[in-house]
Amino acid sequence: MICTSCKKTEAVVFIKHIIDNQVSQAAFCAACAAKAHVPLNPVNPMAALLQLAAKAGASRARVSAAARCPGCGTSWTDFRETGRLGCACCYDHFADLLRPLVPRVHAGAYVHRGKSPQTPPRRSSA
Repeated sequence: MICTSCKKTEAVVFIKHIIDNQVSQAAFCAACAAKAHVPLNPVNPMAALLQLAAKAGASRARVSAAARCPGCGTSWTDFRETGRLGCACCYDHFADLLRPLVPRVHAGAYVHRGKSPQTPPRRSSA
């Protein structure tokens, strides 16, 4: 896709705004994005949630920045910056810190309730 600003270079940044059900889209090359002060690294929703939780004091448990998962070496600081855990052991190692975040991620629930598949239509034997 070509940059919607200069109409010359290949776009690398794509922006979609939805305001009052009105959708507008733009695509920028790196140079035009820099001129328009558009960040080249978008916000990670999980990292933003973690920053809000930290500001609100949702995570009362204390962990030193040096505390690392014994399985992969991921630290709590790494998780807060990226929003990603490194391995399955991280869930156990950081359980006390993760527990307050679960209801925020799952719309207030501590248990994920996904959709059940619909039953296939029955075939008539005619």
